[in-house]
Amino acid sequence: MAERGYLVIADITGYTAFLSGSELDHAEDSLKDLIGLLIDQTKSPLVISRLEGDAVISYAPEASFLQGQTMVEIIETTYVEFRAARQRMRLNTTCTCNACQNIPNLDLKFFVHHGTYVLQNMANYTELVGNDVNVAHRLLKNRIKEETGIMAYAAFTETAVDALGIHEFVEEMQEHIEEFPDVGEVKLYVENLEPIWQRESKRRRVFVKPDEALYVTETEIPAEPPLVWDYFTKPEYRMVLAGSDSMEITDKNVGRMDEGAVYVCAHGDAETLQVVLDWRPFEYYTYEMPAPAGLTITITTRFIPIEGGTRVLEICAKPQGSIVARNVAKLGSGKFKAESQRGAHALREIIMKELDSGKTVRPEASSVSPDEVSEAAQASLAEAGAD
Repeated sequence: MAERGYLVIADITGYTAFLSGSELDHAEDSLKDLIGLLIDQTKSPLVISRLEGDAVISYAPEASFLQGQTMVEIIETTYVEFRAARQRMRLNTTCTCNACQNIPNLDLKFFVHHGTYVLQNMANYTELVGNDVNVAHRLLKNRIKEETGIMAYAAFTETAVDALGIHEFVEEMQEHIEEFPDVGEVKLYVENLEPIWQRESKRRRVFVKPDEALYVTETEIPAEPPLVWDYFTKPEYRMVLAGSDSMEITDKNVGRMDEGAVYVCAHGDAETLQVVLDWRPFEYYTYEMPAPAGLTITITTRFIPIEGGTRVLEICAKPQGSIVARNVAKLGSGKFKAESQRGAHALREIIMKELDSGKTVRPEASSVSPDEVSEAAQASLAEAGAD
């Protein structure tokens, strides 16, 4: 039966330089490590269909994303991890062979399309078939690098942008057109991933440690971190956490949540501003907000993967303010903790109901064996060597 959803291809590039006179054993080891990283980073709701040489093919049902920004952040966090791994591999080797010396020439590109596909169960993997699947694969051969000069990128088709609702995001992306005889014209929006790496590698982390906390709450939810993150950050669900009458977001960064964005939490006529200090998708976010008696409190919400789901920790720092105000907060910490726990439990119940009803989809976890990774690496190296 045909389904609608997102088709994603993550493709490692740079083999011409990587294989030029290099030792294939070292090349294969490095490639297996990087393919393994892509597999680990292809997080639910993305489901791996199969490996195709140096590319990881995945998909996500339409109802598995609450916010389009989450798809963008899965790609960006994957690229940051790829660059960090590439950097470690280069720094940790003393080998002078061309394979090891050319590791910095490897890079990554992504293609995101939205459309219809059919799942066919094969012997060792799930095959995606359909016209939209063909479109996604055609994009692997493109003129993006030649026409834009961008080496590492995420290319979103216009249909993907519409489905994800990320029209404001593409203001900072570069428009690009590809045309294929059997597909026709495909409009793309290309995000340069190099600035993402540069920003993330320098960005300061702001988080509250449990041993610095006024209180810590803990809630286990049977869904993977990206989906739980979606619920905890989307305003209409975040209202449940705060027990508020309404919530909206101001000061977005080109249409997206990031550092400096503000959740405006309304209780009747009173508004409380929750200012985001640090935004690390699927790992944690930190914000500060005013509290009674002239206090300012800082809260970190962490998302920890566990078997079968996610453990969510809300870690509230000891407040800043006068000694009197701090003593008031200490006396009221039990109440604050109870309210926080009630909000998290109430949201957990909503998540469970929406998963049970099918309003939100939790795809099955992907599984790729080490043998499949080895076969993919060998096939990719053979193809690149033939070129």
